[in-house]
Amino acid sequence: MKKLFLFSAVALLCLSVRAQDEAVIINGSKKISRKLTPQQVIDSLTSRFPDAHSIKYYKVPPDAASKGWTVSKEDNLTSGETVDYYTISFKRADLQYYGLFAPDGRLIRSKQEESADNLPEPVKFSIKSLGAEHPGYKVISKKYFKNIHSSTSEEYYEIIAENGNEKKSLYYRPDGTLVQIK
Repeated sequence: MKKLFLFSAVALLCLSVRAQDEAVIINGSKKISRKLTPQQVIDSLTSRFPDAHSIKYYKVPPDAASKGWTVSKEDNLTSGETVDYYTISFKRADLQYYGLFAPDGRLIRSKQEESADNLPEPVKFSIKSLGAEHPGYKVISKKYFKNIHSSTSEEYYEIIAENGNEKKSLYYRPDGTLVQIK
């Protein structure tokens, strides 16, 4: 009985951590079926990531797109209108990917979940000095998101840190420069 309880607790913890990571991307969105996803989005996904599997589809209102993704003016998201966007979650070669798509199939941003071991050295160095620059904050995850802006190929790394109950996303350039705290 104790083994069953222990196994259940570990399984719930793993699911909770996975759901927490996914909530960063799809917070405020609604899970939908492939049928309800525009064909242009499906075609774009298929052409860019032909080996994608375990695909999940989400409809994202414009205000949620800017909260769950670091969205900049260059993304050309329609503000103040009722255009929905789509987040596609999928696996590829044992890595978890997320893509934010416009209804016309344009890939706006993508995120790739990786282990902290794969971070560039300058980013690792910057994270080590996090406590000095932001007292009380600690990195809480062994994973991070590599973010890529599709039209500019701009790359940055998203690290989750917390101070008590307060969580923040820290965004670093590959050279270790902290560019945003959200």
